[in-house]
Amino acid sequence: MPLTSYCKKCACDVPVGDFCPECGGKLAASAVRLAWCVDHVPVRDWMCWNGVMRIALPVMGVTLALTIVLEAILGGLTGLTQLLTGGLFPTLGGLSLGAAALLLLVFILQGEDLLDCVIDASGLHVQQYLPRPTALKLLLRLRSPRLLEQTDENGLLLISSRSIAWKELRRVQLWPEKGFILLYAPAWWQQLTIPCTRETWLDALEFIKNKIGKRKDVILPPQCVQTAPPRAKKPAAKKSRTQQLTIDDVPPQPLPGEESAAAPPPTDDWTQDIPESNETA
Repeated sequence: MPLTSYCKKCACDVPVGDFCPECGGKLAASAVRLAWCVDHVPVRDWMCWNGVMRIALPVMGVTLALTIVLEAILGGLTGLTQLLTGGLFPTLGGLSLGAAALLLLVFILQGEDLLDCVIDASGLHVQQYLPRPTALKLLLRLRSPRLLEQTDENGLLLISSRSIAWKELRRVQLWPEKGFILLYAPAWWQQLTIPCTRETWLDALEFIKNKIGKRKDVILPPQCVQTAPPRAKKPAAKKSRTQQLTIDDVPPQPLPGEESAAAPPPTDDWTQDIPESNETA
């Protein structure tokens, strides 16, 4: 889905431009946004399971550690050995399987819902709508059945709304196989998941890149990092080869009419005939 602008007067998305084609009002630059809707099935969504396990597994680990420590303090080595070799781990495994089966049943009975995803100038938002809501579905989602009174004329009920501002983001992670954008605040805690379609995946990454691609306090994947274009190298200035001559460097020129005494050329024969002297008897 291409980018759109949200007109507050018309309460709808319009093509990107300076003015709204419906009411003629001026559109601000911050009104540009990317919005889409995704069908969501909790039982087939790994992030729903992950959200439960992120809480259940640490609780089970802490409970097991406290049980072992208390048994070691109260019963000593003998009591600890009996605990570890007894039925602790089989019991714990049976409880885990029972909890997983119960959670599977809950996810199945919750039914399908709709996720309305929006990326705009303020941040990233996900609103969850429940079509044809019932009291059982609301109870299984830990919601009050009184919310049924807020169902609109289309049979949709808003059951949750989650948002994260750009300034709160500390890490962005991509899961392209599932089409998920994972948002963390702080960097070690996953706060929001944005499910994307094939049509909105690249547009969402481009929106994030343009918004926070230059921030150094956010851990970003390479697809969302905004790099500066390479600067063109300036041509090196050519050194001038001209040499300034001084008076001392100029060789003396003979005046007109004067002949310069040329020195005889050197000879390689260093032996010369020496005239013999006349000796008197």
